[in-house]
Amino acid sequence: MADRVDKSEIYAIMLIFPTIGEDFMKKCIFPLLLLVFAWGALTPLHASSKDETNATAKHKIVIKPGIRIELAKAKVEIIPGESEVQKQAKAEQAQRQLITRERVEPVYSAPQVNYDLSGLRALYQGAASKFGINWRLIEAVHQVESGKSTDTCKKSYAGATGPMQFQPSTFRHYANDGSDICSVHDAVYAAANLLASAGAAEGDIDSALYSYNHSISYVNLVKSVMYSI
Repeated sequence: MADRVDKSEIYAIMLIFPTIGEDFMKKCIFPLLLLVFAWGALTPLHASSKDETNATAKHKIVIKPGIRIELAKAKVEIIPGESEVQKQAKAEQAQRQLITRERVEPVYSAPQVNYDLSGLRALYQGAASKFGINWRLIEAVHQVESGKSTDTCKKSYAGATGPMQFQPSTFRHYANDGSDICSVHDAVYAAANLLASAGAAEGDIDSALYSYNHSISYVNLVKSVMYSI
């Protein structure tokens, strides 16, 4: 750029400063001019930088008071679970409820009284006398039902229980001298009451036995035992 400086410009400066020599102009003034020209070339760049800065400043986002910016918050749903202690407590509660619902069969603990044949026959006779029937009928029923078992709670597949093999509901209806289905004494008196009520008190043995057990073969069997005593 320095080579392109017109000599006329140098001469013009020399005219302004006539006392300055040409050598001084080339060595001192000329470099100064180069600096001036260089500064002039750089000035537009500097201005454009300012313009860009101003343009950037114009596009700045200004948040004014009164405007609230909220960030969306993710909703976290917490599903409660069960601890091991809670699970164990629920299991124990369910077990207690199950036990409560179960039907517990009554357990009979009748006193064990040993009867020999004479003692049993005295029992049959006492019950027969009370209800006005033949004591041999009671003994025959006892023989067929349980083999003349004394106090016992043995039960058949159909649920008949005790020495005279009563259904519990039937026994409760006819019990009159004791309420223990497993007691031979209580059961014999209940059997005597049933037989008498079903016709034996009027001499109708067949109807009485059929009421005791709804089977003709049963009726015939008990009668054969009765007539053999």
